[in-house]
Amino acid sequence: MSKTVKLHNEDKLVKKAVEVVLKMAKMQGFDLPTSPQPTKIKAVYLFLVGVNQIPPLPEDKMDGANLKKRLALWIHNALPDNDPLK
Repeated sequence: MSKTVKLHNEDKLVKKAVEVVLKMAKMQGFDLPTSPQPTKIKAVYLFLVGVNQIPPLPEDKMDGANLKKRLALWIHNALPDNDPLK
C-alpha cells in the first residue's frame, strides 16, 4: 500500500471483517481458528487472499498492523455507503 489511509473506527472495521469472513468461511465449509486474536486475524487474511478478495502482502510486510489495515480497508470498501462504520 503506497498511500497511507487513516480509517476512522479501524478497530471496529477489523472486528466486522473478522465476523463477516468467519461466516463466509463457514458457508464454504471451512472452520477458521477463532482464538487467539493474532491467529484469527492471520487466518482471516489468508482466507481472503485464497479466495482472491484481497491481494497478498509481501512477506516482509505481513505483521499484525498491516494485516489489520488490509482487513479494515477490505470491509470498508465492501460496506454500503450508508453504513455507520464508514
